[in-house]
Amino acid sequence: MSDNHYKILVADDGEDNLGLLREWLSSQDYYVRCARDGREALELARQDPPDLILLDKVMPEVDGLSVARQLKKEERFSSVPIIVLTGREDTRRHAIFDEIGADDLLTKPLVYEEVETRVRTMLKKREVFRALERANEELRHANERMARLIQFDEKTHLYNYRHFMERLADEFKRARRYGNPLTLAIFDIDHFKSVNDRYGHVAGDEALRDFGQIMVHSARETDLIARYGGEEFTSLLPQTTAAQGQRLADRVRRTTAGHDFLGPGRSDPIRITVSAGVATFPINDRIQKPEELVQAADMALYRAKEAGRNRTYVDQRSLPEAR
Repeated sequence: MSDNHYKILVADDGEDNLGLLREWLSSQDYYVRCARDGREALELARQDPPDLILLDKVMPEVDGLSVARQLKKEERFSSVPIIVLTGREDTRRHAIFDEIGADDLLTKPLVYEEVETRVRTMLKKREVFRALERANEELRHANERMARLIQFDEKTHLYNYRHFMERLADEFKRARRYGNPLTLAIFDIDHFKSVNDRYGHVAGDEALRDFGQIMVHSARETDLIARYGGEEFTSLLPQTTAAQGQRLADRVRRTTAGHDFLGPGRSDPIRITVSAGVATFPINDRIQKPEELVQAADMALYRAKEAGRNRTYVDQRSLPEAR
């Protein structure tokens, strides 16, 4: 960054000193703003955060140390260097660093060769801070992308199998501890291979995304919707009975059957149906582990497909009368 891009805020109630600093810094191609007291310094700094702040220690109403202390508490100023201007007779100069967190100290009367050296040193420090801020921002974005890859299915933007299994384990422990019902519904798009074969994989991918949104819009905030794999999807339903899970599954199934799935560039709709299997813990006393809940729902899904597809089948031991 060239010098004329740097913004420097100078706060000094001494008109002569303020004028000389402004004139000298401006002659070095810095963009300079001036404040004549601490309140004005705070206002200007917050309006447009500078790259460097020079503060006279003694100013009326709000002194320089109070200004520095307030600004350093704000995250956006944590990496903005502050130089405090003070007299040579000041016996509490250590407090400027230890208590306030200022970055440097200049004693009056000012020697401008020394001012130049300190200003350039602090601006180099600001550049290091900026580089670290950029690196931290890039790292944050990379971590966010990684978190999405770990948690979400790239094709449908739903939660993926890995995240589903983690949440299943957590919800299973909670259901076991409090004795609340935990229902799992597994959905499978009927004859999905024929959709890909007939209309192409692009249309098939679009159908997967559309079906995922049907599931999301049919769910409650507490439900977890995930792509289990391929054309299989799951709804994890805390504090939900098998009968309630069946109603949700049937709602998804009916909505899907009546939905016009339009692949890219198509005007005629693709018709799709789904089958669903539902199981509930702890009413099925044979389910003792999260994997067994998945197995029970998957077996119910198999029964639905075996019975002709486009239907919901409930694991019989998950129903009260079957206990």
